[in-house]
This record gives sequence, C-alpha cells and structure tokens, in this order.
Amino acid sequence: MKLADTQLFGTVIVPEDFSEILTLATFEIHDESNIYMWRGQGDIAWPIHSSAYRRLMKDRDYPLGEHVMRDYDRELLLNAQHQGYHFENGRELSDFELLAKLQHHGAATRMIDVSRNILVALWFACDSMRDKTGLLFGLHYSAMNGFEGRPGKRYYNQVFDRKSDISTDEDNFNNTPILWQPPVVTKRIAAQSAQFLYSRVSNDATGSLNFSKDENLVRVIAITQEMKKKCLKILENTFDIKRLTLFPDIDGFCFSNSVNFGSHSNERW
Repeated sequence: MKLADTQLFGTVIVPEDFSEILTLATFEIHDESNIYMWRGQGDIAWPIHSSAYRRLMKDRDYPLGEHVMRDYDRELLLNAQHQGYHFENGRELSDFELLAKLQHHGAATRMIDVSRNILVALWFACDSMRDKTGLLFGLHYSAMNGFEGRPGKRYYNQVFDRKSDISTDEDNFNNTPILWQPPVVTKRIAAQSAQFLYSRVSNDATGSLNFSKDENLVRVIAITQEMKKKCLKILENTFDIKRLTLFPDIDGFCFSNSVNFGSHSNERW
C-alpha cells in the first residue's frame, strides 16, 4: 500500500485496490474486537466538522466556543418543537431523536454522521468531489464513549448543563467523543447504518470533533480520484450501494430522479 503526506492528517494510507480497503478495515489491534465507526468525506483537505460548526463559522472569524454550540442546538430544538417536528407516528421524540431527524433532513446540528458499515462511508467519500482525493475515516470503538443500541431519552439540558461549560455526562467528554445510535425515525437511518458522534468543540486543525490521535485507534485512508471511480462501480454493482438505496425516502427518490442525473442512472443493467 502506498503512503502520502497530508496537511491535516499527517501520513495516510492510499489504497490502489478495493481489496486493500477491506484489508485495512479488518486488521485487528491488540486482539480486540475489530469494530470501527466510519465516516466518508469527498475531500481529504476538509477538516472533520459538524454541520452546525460550519454554519456557525459563517458568521465569525474567531474560534467557536462550546457554549455557542450548545445555545445553537437549544434554539434549533425549540424552533423545531414549535413547528411540531418532535412528533413521529404519534410518539414524542426525545431531544436527541429530534436532532437525528433534523440532521437527516438537512438541518445543521452538532452531530457528526458516521456509519457502522464501512461500505456506506466509502460511498460518501467517493460520490462527492469526484475530482478530489477523498477521506475514509475510521475510529475504533475503544476511542469513544457510548454504545450501539442504547436509547437517548434524556433532555438536551440533562446531557449538557445549561449553566456550565462542563458536561454533566461522561467525565471524559472533554477529550473523548460520544457515540449515539438513533432509533429508526427515518428510513435513511436504517439504510445508512447510521450512528452519530459528538464531542466538546475542538479547535484542532483536524476539525471540531475531538478524537484520539493514536494511530492504533484511527484509520485515515485517502481515496484518490481513480479509486473513487473503481469503488463506486463495485459498490453499486456488487453491493447495491447507491444514492437510491441509501436515501430510501421521497426526498432521496426525487433527487435521484432529478435533472442532475441521466434517465437510466438508477438502473444497474
């Protein structure tokens, strides 16, 4: 496998074949369970930021504080609840469930999308910015707090103290990202094997997500332009991973059948 130096992530691996990506994903460390959360980004030059961070930085040219992020999320929740979006199939959603719903419909939140499925993350790394080298980022489960399949029923202010800039949740919140798996409140969440990561706002060069820089716990993989083409073909033809299957709701259906794509683009043969 080739190596390359990057401005944000240091020396990274540059696979030249699809099988090399799977090898990197299945390599075990210290005889522990080989479980990662994966994120794909179209350009390796992009820091790992939440969409809320990117939105808030449009209005400022100085570092963003944690209290600003918390105030933003609270305001977003209040506005969404006022519109009645906190109800789904006759059930009232928790604050974190509502944030997940809003995120998957395009709202900017502090949640950072990751997937339990490396192939899903790889598609996101390949589909956008096809003229750029993309990023496939994996974080080992031991480098985060939280679990799969645990409900998030507490109010936002029970997780984040309204009066303090210190989390009332896990003691390691300052340095370790928290993992949360949303229930299937949208079809996209199920199709994308979606989870979310969030952390105290970091102003590190790698992005606003505060994560371990231990090379044994992080996989940073560069996906070149050539590899993007190869991977997209394999993902669609072999694994049926494409836009229409990853966005199985009316928004995704309509976008997949919009003027942006050819009339037969959703057909595999």
